[in-house]
Amino acid sequence: MSVSTAHPPRKPKDPERTRADILQAALEEFARRGFEAATVRDIAARIGMSHGMIRYHYETKEKLWFAAVDFLFERLAGAVALSPEDQMRLEAGDISVLRDWLRGYVRYCARHPEHARIMMQESVAPSDRLRQALEKHLIVAHQSGIKILEGMKAHGLIAENIHPISYIYMVSGACQNMFALAPEVRYALGYDALSDEAVDAHSEAVVAIFCPE
Repeated sequence: MSVSTAHPPRKPKDPERTRADILQAALEEFARRGFEAATVRDIAARIGMSHGMIRYHYETKEKLWFAAVDFLFERLAGAVALSPEDQMRLEAGDISVLRDWLRGYVRYCARHPEHARIMMQESVAPSDRLRQALEKHLIVAHQSGIKILEGMKAHGLIAENIHPISYIYMVSGACQNMFALAPEVRYALGYDALSDEAVDAHSEAVVAIFCPE
């Protein structure tokens, strides 16, 4: 009696997992090289996939960039979006909401330094890509943030002379930069900015600066 040596059929890879792998690889490559220098071949090589397969799904590098940025902001919203109830509490002066949000945002930035890096790459010069991405993902969020900050200012939680836009970008920079620049921090100071201990310490430092007791 002969024994079959055929391998069992491979289970198809989960389409959502494949999509996430492609888009994460794209984010990392666009963040490292910028849109112009990044190639679909290099993105495919990161995950051991043919560049033809990526082009089959996304057709052009620009469509892939937009899909990756959509993925990026959807992930951010899932991680740190305030509920309507928390927004109302914060506008009413409940500073504990901001403390918790800052801690969550710092941890998100540490897990995904490519977020700050890709936006810095794209924001060096004006482009239609940047404009379209901001119109889709950031303008409404920033308008909501300004409303919240005006409410905080009315309760004395932010100094009257601090413009809300300045506050938004100060908080953003404080939460993001050490992780986006982690290689610099390591080379210059011998400090692993992405270690659990460093992330925890940075989280509490940001809270101490923006939400002192």
